[in-house]
Amino acid sequence: MLGYCWLCDQSLRLGESTGLCRICLADLPRLPPSCLRWRCARPELANGRYWFAGFSWQPDIQHLIHRFKFQRCPELAAILAPLLAAQIQHCYRFQQLDWPDVIVAMPMTYQRWCKRGYNQAGLLTHQVARLLQRPVAQGLLRRIRDEEGAQHQADVGQRWKNMTHSMHCTRSMTGLTVAVVDDVLTTGASMSAAADALLRRGAKAVDAWAFAYVEPHQPQGEP
Repeated sequence: MLGYCWLCDQSLRLGESTGLCRICLADLPRLPPSCLRWRCARPELANGRYWFAGFSWQPDIQHLIHRFKFQRCPELAAILAPLLAAQIQHCYRFQQLDWPDVIVAMPMTYQRWCKRGYNQAGLLTHQVARLLQRPVAQGLLRRIRDEEGAQHQADVGQRWKNMTHSMHCTRSMTGLTVAVVDDVLTTGASMSAAADALLRRGAKAVDAWAFAYVEPHQPQGEP
């Protein structure tokens, strides 16, 4: 039994082993291998070297991420990770970049983890790291303020204010390049806070990897 496509719910056929049927896989809104940091809501405040994402925040991607985060489907990490890993490989080849020394997941608070039961960014990070054969830095970043619930209702300016000094890097990263993995880049405030924490502990450079990217003018469509 091959199962069903996560998007259209049609039966998968022989050779469709990605969890998505050929039609849905071909229709995904893929992004070019370019840096997205300059297109974020507050580029003058954005930290990090390169921001790479696999897909634009369109309905099919929204559906996958919503199921992954809010409908208790952690198994989707194994479906999303190969798509993100392929995009990251393409980006680093295109930009002629050296690979980061370590990969770290975007952290969530303990209260949020208890409510959801897992950190979706953490699951995605471990799957991507395995595919790209890069080490994961466990527990490197911690979220020291719980602003996650308020972020969905906040405007862009408030989101950036909320995230100021909201992350803590637990050990020295002197001279290392780090990639931070998240499921969605929205305003970029969380990613910039993570990069700031790493840079303050001596990181040489910080790159951002996300499965999906929300253009500043797009409605987020996420609860």
